[in-house]
Amino acid sequence: MSGSKNGTFMRRTGADGVEHRIPVGTIVGDRPGGRVTIFAGQHGTEYDGLEAAQKLYRTLTPADVSGTIVIALSTNDQSFLNWEQFAPTHPPILEMMEELATGSDLLINCHGGEFSEGMEPYVICRLLGDPELDAKARAMADAFGVPYVSFSQYRGEPPETGVRPAWWLWPKKSMSDRLRIPEITPEVGERGSRDDKGIMYDGIVNVLKTFGFLEGQPSGKPAPREIGDRYWLTADEDGIFFPETTIGKDVAEGEHLGVVRDYFGRLIQEVKAPAAAKVMNMNWGMPVKQGGFLLWLGVIK
Repeated sequence: MSGSKNGTFMRRTGADGVEHRIPVGTIVGDRPGGRVTIFAGQHGTEYDGLEAAQKLYRTLTPADVSGTIVIALSTNDQSFLNWEQFAPTHPPILEMMEELATGSDLLINCHGGEFSEGMEPYVICRLLGDPELDAKARAMADAFGVPYVSFSQYRGEPPETGVRPAWWLWPKKSMSDRLRIPEITPEVGERGSRDDKGIMYDGIVNVLKTFGFLEGQPSGKPAPREIGDRYWLTADEDGIFFPETTIGKDVAEGEHLGVVRDYFGRLIQEVKAPAAAKVMNMNWGMPVKQGGFLLWLGVIK
């Protein structure tokens, strides 16, 4: 069997007349096997995934691969090109993502902290309620090799209250749910980092080796510890956030984490830990709006 390597742009025009595109690299291996789809850059300033995915496509050849590896090299290309943080995934992009995912055995959707976010690396493992599929998702999360895992499972729509619960309390139905394909979402990188430590790239490669897409013995990794309860802390009023803690720190209940002040230094809010937990994600941007994100803490089981 002779494989192939091909890069092309997938394009889709929305109802508003705006064209969206995804550069897609496809490597068909010299040996038969399954199919995996990897997405990078659904949020265009989460650079670790973009760096890792593009390096993967750049360096792999069909001789390295069993089966087919499909890589969305910049999933939300307008967000990437315009340096747009927290960009929405417009319907044409979602349609193209689903088309790329259809027929795959596994999905890896690379995310992380954006320009103004600090992030402790962890992986989201999407469970489907099927023992065989969930075993694959868990094996992917284990192989990726970061210390912490968050399990997410769709369980229908929440009661109508006018405000949807936080995503980790009541996940929305995902592409993984619709297509019944095991998926992990690595959350790696922060503040413009470009996979400087190789965590994203090495994690993807280890998953690919574990499932036979690449040759070589996968690295044994300690099982990640589960993130249990989360505490999402927000601003009481508009102001300027001054964090006084660090990403990855284990904090005690009541521990001082930072303050929100006005331009003249008046104290608006003292931010304290509501429980003993780990600082997982933090806003590094200075201005915050009332109700805006400051940081979230995770209780590690």
